[in-house]
Amino acid sequence: MHYRIRILASLLTAAFCLSAHPQTAESPEAPEIEPEALSVLQAMSDFLAASDEFYYEIDTTYDVVQPSGVKYEFGVARKNLVARPDRLHTEAIRRNGVAGTMIFDGKHIWAYSKEANVYAQTEQVGDLVESIEFAVSELRIKAPLSEIASPDLFASITRDLETAYYLGENVVRGVTSDHLFLRNDYADVQLWVATGDEPLLQRIVIDYREERGQPQFRAQFSNWNMAPKNTREKFTFVPPKDAERIRFYVAAPPSDSNQEDAK
Repeated sequence: MHYRIRILASLLTAAFCLSAHPQTAESPEAPEIEPEALSVLQAMSDFLAASDEFYYEIDTTYDVVQPSGVKYEFGVARKNLVARPDRLHTEAIRRNGVAGTMIFDGKHIWAYSKEANVYAQTEQVGDLVESIEFAVSELRIKAPLSEIASPDLFASITRDLETAYYLGENVVRGVTSDHLFLRNDYADVQLWVATGDEPLLQRIVIDYREERGQPQFRAQFSNWNMAPKNTREKFTFVPPKDAERIRFYVAAPPSDSNQEDAK
């Protein structure tokens, strides 16, 4: 199953009509964008843009729809360190225990598997937005919610936005958060943004209305740090002496199948 998870715009420019907004449930053909919802999105974007370097953890789960229509849930946990304009360090571990590390150092993209003790490297000069796009489109690397690293997140979120609702305050894992509802012509999204002086993402739920079986993607954020210390070495990769260098594997274009999507 091919999901459009690689670009945050496609994830955040979407929404669904909850019973908390009965007028939209009755009239989904009449989209509306509420200023209060945009205000929360703008505050979140501005707060992230103000930090050139930050760290966060994200626990994602996603449905893989089988030919029978049954949905299986898979998951990946990630630790992400962002340093604009061009550096990224991310560690990912699947629920089956398979782990990997990826580093953008401004000149190269590195990928390393400690379990297999192999690494791949390719040249890539550019800012984070350009490098992430290259990794996704050319190397077929999955990068869910990666546009959090973009310095202009608000523009990405609001591009092609059809509907945006502010649904009030909720508590997400002890954090009081503003609950928003967004929609485009492809997906429905709910997101929760912490209230107060640090409006950071706490949770996202995405429903892909146009995909077979309408699979769902879920992401829980934690351990935000807007001023991480001693991070320089994180963006430098030195292959272990006995590690084998291999080429990046470029898979065939994804198709609708019963295989787990490599998110």
